[in-house]
Amino acid sequence: MNIKSRIVVLFSALIIMLFSNVAFAADFSANTKQPVLTQALNKLDEMNNKKVINVIQGINSTNKPIKIMFRDLAALGYGTCEAVTAKTSDGRLVILISSNYKTAPVEAIACLIAHESVHHENTKTYEEEVRAWNMEVKTWVSFTNVNPSLKQSDSKLVKRLNYLSKLYTKDGNQMTSIANLIANQPAYASLKRS
Repeated sequence: MNIKSRIVVLFSALIIMLFSNVAFAADFSANTKQPVLTQALNKLDEMNNKKVINVIQGINSTNKPIKIMFRDLAALGYGTCEAVTAKTSDGRLVILISSNYKTAPVEAIACLIAHESVHHENTKTYEEEVRAWNMEVKTWVSFTNVNPSLKQSDSKLVKRLNYLSKLYTKDGNQMTSIANLIANQPAYASLKRS
């Protein structure tokens, strides 16, 4: 093999190696225009949480991407909620996250998105709520296993997630205590039970 052929082979191998390790960020422009929320979605994508990402991007009960935004939930009558999922007049789903959490770590915001993604089912049952909290706490545990320093934040949202994580691990990674917590909250008293 002559020198020119060797250079071409070496250059081709270098290009293949370079591009085989490049991770391409998913496009969340149909979901949000807010950079913090895009970062949260990217964190979910980086953690390979395909179930949540698929639901958010349109593999859900509406077959449409779910919009995500920060809102003053108290002004909408949801002052005790961290986030809510609602249906718009045109049949789309929207996740509204309390504007109080705009400065929370993006991983904590990602946990709220993971929780709310379960509500695309819109069964309004106790079991759906338990599945949503399960998704949220398991997502937080995954993030903090990779980066334990996340637990040190003074964010109210992080403190809540740390509390849920303690309940979850105390129960041997089961939802027993969290399910009881949900059952005893007035906000969930009207949920149907399957």
